Amino acid sequence: MLFAATHGWDFPVSREWIQQADFIDAFYAANSNGRRPKPYPRPWKDSNTSRLGKTTLSPAEAREVLKKNRG
Repeated sequence: MLFAATHGWDFPVSREWIQQADFIDAFYAANSNGRRPKPYPRPWKDSNTSRLGKTTLSPAEAREVLKKNRG
């Protein structure tokens, strides 16, 4: 609930809820007749993957950062 509140989500959800919503979207997309169905509503504002981390690092640079943080 704290994460949802601090990140501006409309309501808190579990990882299982997110996985189930993704499954529902994939199921409807696979069983639709050519048209792309509207995705199941998510609690976050935007519908793209901006909620996921992005980096401008190259893969080699990212591996170095991960190695440093590992131990």
